[in-house]
Amino acid sequence: MPKVSEEYKERRRVSILESAMKCFGEKGYHLTTMDDIVTYSKMSKGLIYNYFKSKEELYISLMDERSNRSLEQLKIQFHHLPTANEKLREFFRIYREAPLTEEWRSLVSVQLEFWVNSSRQNYLRDLMNTRYKQQFRAFLAEILEQGKNEGEFKPNVQVDIVASLFWSFIDGICLHYTVLWEDYDYQEHFKVTEEMVMNYILAK
Repeated sequence: MPKVSEEYKERRRVSILESAMKCFGEKGYHLTTMDDIVTYSKMSKGLIYNYFKSKEELYISLMDERSNRSLEQLKIQFHHLPTANEKLREFFRIYREAPLTEEWRSLVSVQLEFWVNSSRQNYLRDLMNTRYKQQFRAFLAEILEQGKNEGEFKPNVQVDIVASLFWSFIDGICLHYTVLWEDYDYQEHFKVTEEMVMNYILAK
């Protein structure tokens, strides 16, 4: 048999991930089955299992890649912003001005659904906890530490707690919007949250 190139394998893997994301978005994480992904991708179940052992592994790979790509883009974008204040303001702006499409709502719903689902399984909970602490919270904590060191933020700011609160606000606002939709003023909630957070941490 002809040898399959690494580039071809990677294209297949990406195609499986994209098919899984479509299924998760349409049916939700919990209701989506591997058979759904097989049907949508038009690939054999055996082929998909050569790349991913389970629906959980598929989702984790999908979220890891999206998270890593997003954080890398933010680091590049923030590199040109000299102050921690500017970085946090830009962070809020990015979320506040997110395109509120049906696809975006589906993605947020799937992320939050998996987050809740992981609380029921020890290995998933440990994995998500590590990912959250080492990626998301650490990313914001680094900016907060910069602000403290340079005198922009109050010296008594507890960076891990404030970073956790930041993500709690984001998750909460996004969750409310995906449920309430047009009855929820997404952008205004982010504006008020931004001022609350900045007023709390900014040095006078």
